[in-house]
Amino acid sequence: MPTFRLTYFDAPGRAEPIRVALFLAKLPFEDRRLKFPEFMALKQQGAFPLGSVPMLEVDGRAIVQTAAILRYVARLGAPALYPSDPYAGLVVDSVLDTFNDTVSHAMTPSLFERDPAKKIEMRRALVDGPLGAALRYVEGLIGDGPFLTGAELTIADIVLGETCRQYRSGALDGLSAETLAPFPKLARLGDAYAAHPGVVAYAAR
Repeated sequence: MPTFRLTYFDAPGRAEPIRVALFLAKLPFEDRRLKFPEFMALKQQGAFPLGSVPMLEVDGRAIVQTAAILRYVARLGAPALYPSDPYAGLVVDSVLDTFNDTVSHAMTPSLFERDPAKKIEMRRALVDGPLGAALRYVEGLIGDGPFLTGAELTIADIVLGETCRQYRSGALDGLSAETLAPFPKLARLGDAYAAHPGVVAYAAR
């Protein structure tokens, strides 16, 4: 079995779904959490292939791109997390790309905004724009549930579940449980994710 080291900030962010997936796949890993000055120093040294994190080192080889890492973890240790059915896999991939690309890029400027009022304004524009579009899109993909493609938890559900958890926690200014109110299927998915035995065990570790 390869050795793994996951590098990210000391925060949930984009790395938390990877941490959860590694836990569910029973793949031991070093959870390397950086303070921002450490990250900047390492970035200047060229430690990150594309200048960003999360980064997974597999036997010392650095790999980036969140969705690719999630698929790898699923294939290696928890195949049920990534559907074998081609259409279900397409839905999972589309949701991963929507949140790890479209939403993440749209969210980034507000993460670095220090003025609280301006940050709230930027988040409101997100909900009215790309984030709202993404949430409506996902709401339309969810069938009978409880998860995105049916009864089985997938890596896309981990991303969605963590998104719901972060909004509900109030950790992201301007985003809250009210953000999910127009999307009942997504809100129910978030509830099912939080109640999943593997996720409960991860939270209790």
